[in-house]
Amino acid sequence: MDKTALLFWSRLIQGAAAVVLALSAVLMLAPPLGETFFHLVYFQQPASPVPVPAEIQGYLRFANGIIGAVMAGWMMAVIVLARGPFRAGERFAWNAIAWPLLGWYVIDTTFSIAHGVWGNVLLNTGTALMFGVPLLASRRHLG
Repeated sequence: MDKTALLFWSRLIQGAAAVVLALSAVLMLAPPLGETFFHLVYFQQPASPVPVPAEIQGYLRFANGIIGAVMAGWMMAVIVLARGPFRAGERFAWNAIAWPLLGWYVIDTTFSIAHGVWGNVLLNTGTALMFGVPLLASRRHLG
């Protein structure tokens, strides 16, 4: 088990989780900025292509905030795993990070493809690579 390599890969995983946490915070704390980001992902423009009534706008901000909260909670768990048992070489920690990420990627990306939201497919793939590279590279260093 190479502790130096695991420390390096742990830090990359924590960095990836911090990026997702930052997006989560935007969704919860700065809803208009989060909406602009998602409009760019979904519609390739910074605003909705159709007018959105105030009642629906409020619901969308609430739903995006909940999405941000779920993502934040998940990334906090990833950071705790990466800082402790993953860095110590515990295989269960690798599994606890990798398998949920793979499940999310397959389900979310399939759903996005089915709905033709190619921007989200790209966003998911970039996110998966941020985590996937250090996860795949670290696997051989585990106990």
